[in-house]
Amino acid sequence: MAYPRQRICDEHMFRLPAGARYRATFRLQLFTAPGARPVAFATQMTADGDGASLMNVAEDGAAAVWRRYFPDDAAPPIWIQHMIMGERRRLALVRFTPGPGEHTLRSPRWTPISADDVGTLVGGSVDLERGDGFVPAEPDPEPDSAYAFALVVLLPRPRPFREKLCMAVGVPWWRRIGRQLVSRRGGRGCCWYHGGDWHAVSRTAVRLAGQARAAGVSFENTAAYVGDHPDVQAFSEWEREALLSLFEDTIRPYARWPSSHGYNNGQHRAQALIDAGVRRTLIEKTSD
Repeated sequence: MAYPRQRICDEHMFRLPAGARYRATFRLQLFTAPGARPVAFATQMTADGDGASLMNVAEDGAAAVWRRYFPDDAAPPIWIQHMIMGERRRLALVRFTPGPGEHTLRSPRWTPISADDVGTLVGGSVDLERGDGFVPAEPDPEPDSAYAFALVVLLPRPRPFREKLCMAVGVPWWRRIGRQLVSRRGGRGCCWYHGGDWHAVSRTAVRLAGQARAAGVSFENTAAYVGDHPDVQAFSEWEREALLSLFEDTIRPYARWPSSHGYNNGQHRAQALIDAGVRRTLIEKTSD
């Protein structure tokens, strides 16, 4: 609900506490008003040393802010995440299910929200930048990256830590092959990852990545090339977001199935791809 809230906190380097599953930082702005639920606005630059992305730490970040700033509140603050990915920005309102313990959350669900809607919610302007107090971590030397085409049936075993009701840990060989023979198309209402047709998304990703490579587009510029491509303009909101995720928030497996090594990133989407019986998809491979 919209209230004329005041900003009471602007912490440019909020860090997840020791013992958290991931290391991550983000800018935290808190807005409060008497009798109103607080609003927490988290901003992160995904490519500049903020650690794990807000997509992966949503429940950990919101729970940490709840415990630190509003421990006596029965519900967590309204959580809005803002991811800055180069020239692209993604604002989302995130809703959670209460976790099994005190001040714990699970099952985040993302809904796109505009900057104007955020301003209306807090009753004033919100700074959308990362902030002058941002201190990027010293980057490790980056290996050369390239997009590659992968057979989904040979992706390593996902170990999803969310969406347990629709993502069983582990996919045996017979289920992998069965899904290849009897595929699933269209979306399901259980979670974002199963929310649309990964067959169409992966087919387009593979084709456009090949076109970009043939045109001499660099790895760093391929996402922008794909986002501006005319074939993407007719996509639904979910399809466009899923497609761009394969280029901007890439799936990075360590080894092929049945290796016990999993993923550096992207295991939830890998699980959804396996569940759908997609034949080929796009991954990122590095030179090391």
